[in-house]
Amino acid sequence: MTAALSSARRLFSTEHSWMAVDPFGSPAQTPSRVGVTPAALGGAADILGVDLPTVRTVLTAGEACGTIRTSAGSVTVFAPASGMVTIVNPVVLENPSIVASDPLGTGWLFAVLIPAASSFEDLSTHEPTDAARMGS
Repeated sequence: MTAALSSARRLFSTEHSWMAVDPFGSPAQTPSRVGVTPAALGGAADILGVDLPTVRTVLTAGEACGTIRTSAGSVTVFAPASGMVTIVNPVVLENPSIVASDPLGTGWLFAVLIPAASSFEDLSTHEPTDAARMGS
C-alpha cells in the first residue's frame, strides 16, 4: 500500500465500496481513490476482468458505476460519492487480480474529484457488515 493511500481517511458505503480522502487536502482539489471491500468480492480469488468508468465520467453517489468479473459471477461497483473520474488505476486494468489480493490498497479502482459542497454523511469510517449489505 502506498504511503499516500495509507495516510488517507477511508470512508465506506453500505454497498461495500470505499473512498480514501486525503487528510491534508480538499476533496474538491485532491482526487479521492475508490475501491471495493473484501466483503464485496465475496471471497472470489479469481478476478477475470474489470469494467470501470472512463476518465471524465460524472458519477452519482450510490449508483452503479462499474463491474468486477470473477470466476463466481459479477460484482457491481457503486460510487461512494458523487464526482468526476480523474484516473482509472492502470495496474488494475493490466492485472485485475490485484483487486482480490489487495482490495484496500493497490487494488483501488479509480479516483474521483468531488464537488466542494459534497456531504459524506452517508459514509462510515467502518466497513459495513454483511447484514448491512443485505439491508438487515
